[in-house]
Amino acid sequence: MTGPGVADDEWTVAESCSVEELKEQGASPKWLEGKWQNVAEDMALIPENNVRVVVENGIVRVEVSVYLMECMRGF
Repeated sequence: MTGPGVADDEWTVAESCSVEELKEQGASPKWLEGKWQNVAEDMALIPENNVRVVVENGIVRVEVSVYLMECMRGF
């Protein structure tokens, strides 16, 4: 689900790994989402509008808005 103000083409992959790899590390897709939502919050962005997680074919993909990525890069 796309957050308000973030178009479908304004997302970029921030991190990806297999569900199995996460389980081996004692983590989950929800945990990974929380990690990135904390980053968004630290950047004074609304986490729910700037972080989304997609699980497809055993791969967890964290996508962040270009706004969050630009903040992380210092723009």
